[in-house]
Amino acid sequence: MGRLGGALLCFPLLFSLLIFLSASVALGENSRDALQKAAELVDKGRLEEADQQARLALKDPQTRAVACSVLGTIRFQQKRLEESASLLQEAIRLNPHLLGAHLSLAEVYTLEGKRQRALSLFRRVLTLDPSNTAARLALARAETEKENYRESLALAKPVLPKLKQSPDGLLVLATDFAKLQKTEAAADLAQDWARLDHIPPPQWSIKFALLLADGGAVSEAVEVLERTKLAGPPSYELAFNLAGAYALKKDLARALESYDGALALNSQSLPALRQAADIAERRGELERSLSYWLRAKKLEPEDPEILLGFGRVCLKMDLLEDAETALTKAASLRPQDPQYQYTLAAAKTGKREFEAAEGLLQSLLKTRQNDPQLQYALGAVLYLEGHLKNAAAHLRESVRLQPDQVGSYYYLALVARDQQDEPEAIRTLEQLLQRHPEHASAREALGTLLMSENHYAEAERNLEEAIRLNPKSVKANYQLGLLLARMGKKNEADKQLEIAKSLRKEDEETSHLQLRLLDPNQ
Repeated sequence: MGRLGGALLCFPLLFSLLIFLSASVALGENSRDALQKAAELVDKGRLEEADQQARLALKDPQTRAVACSVLGTIRFQQKRLEESASLLQEAIRLNPHLLGAHLSLAEVYTLEGKRQRALSLFRRVLTLDPSNTAARLALARAETEKENYRESLALAKPVLPKLKQSPDGLLVLATDFAKLQKTEAAADLAQDWARLDHIPPPQWSIKFALLLADGGAVSEAVEVLERTKLAGPPSYELAFNLAGAYALKKDLARALESYDGALALNSQSLPALRQAADIAERRGELERSLSYWLRAKKLEPEDPEILLGFGRVCLKMDLLEDAETALTKAASLRPQDPQYQYTLAAAKTGKREFEAAEGLLQSLLKTRQNDPQLQYALGAVLYLEGHLKNAAAHLRESVRLQPDQVGSYYYLALVARDQQDEPEAIRTLEQLLQRHPEHASAREALGTLLMSENHYAEAERNLEEAIRLNPKSVKANYQLGLLLARMGKKNEADKQLEIAKSLRKEDEETSHLQLRLLDPNQ
């Protein structure tokens, strides 16, 4: 973890100096007064006047060490690091027990990139004062950066209450708890963050919240970001990360709202557009998802990930021409990525270009024979081409590789039906519906088969359930109309057939197979 904002670990100079003065009763009164004034002036930021007072104490051998430490601290604040280091080194040479000089010199070394020298000084401080918070925090942070999270916590433990009173300390603890998956401990830190005396900068709060989320304390991460949002002006980074936290919390509506907020502040943010499009798609808001993808595509028309997302949503919306164009381009840009080739195969299937789809899937299977979804997809496409034997072979292989699934069982039942093995088809569909009773297509197919076997009551129950699950199904409505006619219910049959007529489209089985390839559990 990096040092945020260049924060320093030194305690206030006035505090450490007063301790030294109170313990040094033998000092000359004038030197003591000069050092006291120097410390007060440094604390007020009046560095030139503080410099003059410290130089007065420099002449007295009894106060020379402390005077060098004070002057070194002044040079540090003036960003004159080389002079600061020389003065602080002299202070330590004259009095090896000066904690403030050790801490200030360690900070100088840190800024100069002399990491090991700084850490050696912090370790020296702990030998002089095992309870020193600044040194323990610095050493704990160093262990965190090396991914030694348990060692970091061991160093922090003796001063844990004090570390919880500073943003820097809380960030180290949050990192350790998150990486060690101590979710409850990480979550508790959110209360300490809220109790800090001063509101941390927004970028610190964002980093802290992301650490909490990484550790599983997602609700607390959201709370931290919401408080930060209320405390200051809006920012893109805050809105974007708040959206991500809501997405982790599975509050997709709030996530979308926050992504829209981020886009209002940065309308050309591709990460925000992509995430928003993905969440809108997951929520079934396909038109909204498409609008985000269109905006992203306008910014980066050749980006394969954007073309894939755009094409996939077009596919779900039956915008097959747009889908095929985008997915063909995406697949050409990522020829080795199976996701791109597979989604293009789904588009080809939607357009009834079954041979092209089969070719793409066969090519993918050459190096991925153990992929159950590929085996399923090829089996489904072969079924539509009428190659029932080959279709069944791939579907069975898919089931062997992944027994708990939906799509392959469904198409195996259709293969058995088309091979005039109705009992096997009925058995397969009934077994499928025992595990997945909400599968509308299986209900419709089973109802139709039961009707042909003259099991009218069971057929009616399954067809009615299929319509409940998918009211716009042409086939389920039509088959129920036929069933009602067979049962002598003419008026009801006429009404049902009229519904089917109003819903009729091009053969649903083939025009929507592309969706089953995208999601085999449909």
